[in-house]
Amino acid sequence: MRQQNNGRRRQNRGSSRRSYGAGNNNGNINKNTVIDSSGPDGRQRGSVSQLSEKYTSLASDAAASDDRILEESYLQFADHYYRINQEIEINNEAKETKLNPEKNNNENSNSEIEVENKDKNNNKKPPRRKRGYQIRETELLAQEDENTKIIKEKENSEKHSNVDNI
Repeated sequence: MRQQNNGRRRQNRGSSRRSYGAGNNNGNINKNTVIDSSGPDGRQRGSVSQLSEKYTSLASDAAASDDRILEESYLQFADHYYRINQEIEINNEAKETKLNPEKNNNENSNSEIEVENKDKNNNKKPPRRKRGYQIRETELLAQEDENTKIIKEKENSEKHSNVDNI
């Protein structure tokens, strides 16, 4: 049997997806390129750094409303655009070094160290459950320390009382 289409043509969705991170663009993307992002809450539009900031702020809003799943989703998007931004900066530096071979190697090593430091400083705080475990663990350790101090004080007082009795 033949399917009926009621006189309608099939509507294809536009394939305007760009593969910026796929590596086949030969570094044609720059800092100011506007990107459409299909995130968990709909479309976001902006440059790579703007999208990273938007998703980071959306993640903090989701964390404030105790929606851990949405927060993690936003953080994944923020991390994705942060990595693309870092890749763009590295490509720009590589282009500059090709154009200006007189630059010292010290400047390049300093910029690499700064990128690594940014990655280290960008660490997020651990999840709430893990923080709870860490807090409880420190409380238990502090309580154990207090208990050992009390036991030592009792032992010392017993020794002194035994010395007085002799």
